[in-house]
Amino acid sequence: MRAWQKGPPVPVEENIAATIIAALTVSTTVLVSPALGAAGFFLSIGAAGFLFRKRDFNREAKRLKNRGYIALVKNKNGWLVSITKAGKREAKRVQIKNITLPSPSRWDGKWRLFVFDIPEKHRYARDAMRKKMKSLGLYNIQRSVLAYPHDCREQLEMITEYFLLNKYCTYVETSYIDIDKELRRHFNLKKQ
Repeated sequence: MRAWQKGPPVPVEENIAATIIAALTVSTTVLVSPALGAAGFFLSIGAAGFLFRKRDFNREAKRLKNRGYIALVKNKNGWLVSITKAGKREAKRVQIKNITLPSPSRWDGKWRLFVFDIPEKHRYARDAMRKKMKSLGLYNIQRSVLAYPHDCREQLEMITEYFLLNKYCTYVETSYIDIDKELRRHFNLKKQ
C-alpha cells in the first residue's frame, strides 16, 4: 500500500477512471495530444501527481467512453475528452461514496441535528440517504432525526442534493438537547 492511500489498495484502473472523471468535472473538455497522452491530460488540468502509463490511460478512457461517462472526439491536434451527463452523475456518486464527516479534536458544545420528512413516494431514496448518513456516524435519535457533534452542513447538503431530497430536509444547530448525556456517551465526548 502506498503511503498516501488510506485503507486497502484500490485497483489502478479504478484510480485512473476516478481521476479522469474527477478531473473532467473541473475542466469539462480537455485536449489530449498523441505525443503526451495521459501526461498531457493530467498536466493540462494541473494534476501532475496523477501520471499513469499511456496505455493504462487509453484503456480506461475507452472503457469510460463505452460506459457513456466521457466523449472522445479526434481532431488534427489529438483527442478532445469531455464529460457527459452520465459521467457527471458518476463523479457525484464516487464523491458521495467517499465523503467523510469532520471530526475535530475539540467539540464546540453544539449539536447538529438533521431532520427530514420525506414523502413515501421517495422511500427508496429516503432509506438510501438514511443508511448513508448512519454509515457516516450520525446518531439516530428518531426515525427521521439524526445527530452529530461537529459542523457537517456542507457534507449533508451534498448528500441530500445527490438523492434529490434537499427540499424535505432541515439542518439545525443547538446548544441544548435533553438527551445530551446519551449523545455525549455515544460520541465519547467529555464535558468541557
